[in-house]
Amino acid sequence: MKEILKANIDERPSMIIVGVISLFAIIGGFIWYLFFLHRISLLVTIMSSIILILIYFPRFLIIKKLKTKDEIKIIDDFILVNGVGINFDDIIDFRVQEKNPQVIFFINNKMIVFKECTFRLKLKTEELSFNVIGSEKIKLLKEFLELKIKREQEL
Repeated sequence: MKEILKANIDERPSMIIVGVISLFAIIGGFIWYLFFLHRISLLVTIMSSIILILIYFPRFLIIKKLKTKDEIKIIDDFILVNGVGINFDDIIDFRVQEKNPQVIFFINNKMIVFKECTFRLKLKTEELSFNVIGSEKIKLLKEFLELKIKREQEL
């Protein structure tokens, strides 16, 4: 049961999408419910809906980022970024530019956090940058690249 409710966006990006959309629908539905009960006027309803949309706009951008994220795979001595293979021997150095994590919502006393990071690889011939989404994936990729670079420097 713990695996189903695991608070990690790498395994459960659909949970983030469902959570954001359902919370938006609940709050928006409640505003319109109050309007139909004649508790608030049409002007207040429209203004409240616009404010809700403006507050939720960054959350909808997160859904877009989840759909358009870079695909990263590590295969033997290569790292595949969106289908382009990079040999680990070609990597001279790398930099990690982490962005502040955003709290999406809470479930079972756990925070569902969206963490994004940009990796910049300095290769022998060029520089390459790609985005990684998910705290666990960022941590593992950073450790893996550090080990590979240390191993290269020892040789």
